[in-house]
Amino acid sequence: MNGLTLSSTAERIYWLGRYLERSETMARLVIVHANLLIDMPKRLPLGWRPLVEITGRADEFAKLYDEMNEKNVCRFLINDVRSAGSLLNSLSWVRENARIVRGFMPLRAFEYFNEIYLLSREKLTEPLSRSRRLQGLTEIVEHVQRIDGFMSANMLHDAHWNFLRIGQFIERADMTTRIIDVGTGTFWEDATDLEPFADVQWRSVLRSLFALQSYNTTVGEPISQGPVIDFLLNDSRLPRSVDYGLMSVRNNLRSLPRNERPLRAVNRIRRSVAHADVRTLSAAELNGFLDECQIQISQLHNEIHRTYFDFKPRRRSSKQRQKQTGAETSGASKS
Repeated sequence: MNGLTLSSTAERIYWLGRYLERSETMARLVIVHANLLIDMPKRLPLGWRPLVEITGRADEFAKLYDEMNEKNVCRFLINDVRSAGSLLNSLSWVRENARIVRGFMPLRAFEYFNEIYLLSREKLTEPLSRSRRLQGLTEIVEHVQRIDGFMSANMLHDAHWNFLRIGQFIERADMTTRIIDVGTGTFWEDATDLEPFADVQWRSVLRSLFALQSYNTTVGEPISQGPVIDFLLNDSRLPRSVDYGLMSVRNNLRSLPRNERPLRAVNRIRRSVAHADVRTLSAAELNGFLDECQIQISQLHNEIHRTYFDFKPRRRSSKQRQKQTGAETSGASKS
C-alpha cells in the first residue's frame, strides 16, 4: 500500500464493490416489496415508505417529492439522477470505478460492467410500467450475480480482490441491518391491522435476502420476528447474514498490511452482535441496537478509509535522516 496511486486505486475498487452490492440489493428490494403489496389485502395501510426508510434518505425524498406513492418512490430509488442513492446513479459509479481500475481486472470484466450500465439506461428509464420495471430489475440482479461469479472465478485474488470484497461485504452487512430495522420499526407497530400478516412480512424480509429456503431448512421454527432476526444477524453459514459479512471483511483484512485497527473495529461489531439476545429485546431496545450496529459499521468504514485510502507515511525525524545519511556515508568510505 505504498504511494498515492495505489491508495486511490484501492479506494476505487472498494467503492466498486460497494456500489455493485448496493445496486443488486436495491433492485431486489423493489421487486420483493412490490410482490409483498400484492400478497397483502388492499385495505391494509401498507405503502412504499419502508423502502425509502431503508436507504436512510427520507429527508432527501421529501425535498424532491410531495407524496410518497409507488410512482414517486420507484422513480426516487431507480432512475432519478437527482437522488444520490438511485439505482442508475449507483450503476453509473460502478462503471466509472471499473473504468479507472480496469487494468487490475480481467479484460472481459469491464465489458460486463459497461453492459449492465447500458442495460439499466435501456430498461429502467421513464416511462416505467410495472411489468417493464419488474423485467428490468430482474435483469439487473441477474447481471450483477453473473459479474460477481465471473470476478470470483477469474480475477487475481490479491490486494485488489481483497478491497473489492471488503467493499461488497460492508455494504451487505449494512443493508441487512437496515432491512431488519425497517421490518421492526414503528411503521409496523402503528399499523395494528397488519399484525395477522406478520408472517407474510417476515417472509418478505427473508425473500429480499434470498434467505427464505435457507431459513426453512435450517432453523426449524415458524417464521416470526425473533427467529428471523437471529438468523439474519448470527448465522455464519448464510452469505447475507451480518456475521457472515463481517467474517468475510475480517478474512480479507487479514491479507492486508497495517490491519490492526480495522480488525479491532470488525471484532468489536461481531462481539456486539453475538452478545445481543435479539429474541428478548423490546421494540425500542431492538431499534436502538440496530442503530448502534449501523453506527459501528460506519465507524469500520471510516477506519478502513483512514488506514488505506487516506494513508500518509510517517515522516522521519531529522535525527533519523542524519543517522541514515551518516550510515550511508560510512558505508561509502569503507567501499
